[in-house]
Amino acid sequence: MFVAPLAALMLAAAAVQTAPQTPPESTLPQVDVTAPRPEPETRRVCRFETMTGSNRRTRVCRDVPRQGVQDQTTREFMRDNQRVRMPDG
Repeated sequence: MFVAPLAALMLAAAAVQTAPQTPPESTLPQVDVTAPRPEPETRRVCRFETMTGSNRRTRVCRDVPRQGVQDQTTREFMRDNQRVRMPDG
């Protein structure tokens, strides 16, 4: 009495499980990953600092505002002045 409906139910469930699944269509717009991102308005500066009254140094990072062209010029100037110089002769 229960065998026939149970068998029909099992066959229907097996057919549903083996049916190919299609992913749902996304309604979100596609994002171009290769698009250039705007440069951040700040840059991260990290250095070691010693608290007053302590001899333990800790690393402190801060976000400082970018200065644009002046920032690049300063970096190049410091790089040139910190190079190892060979004696003349």
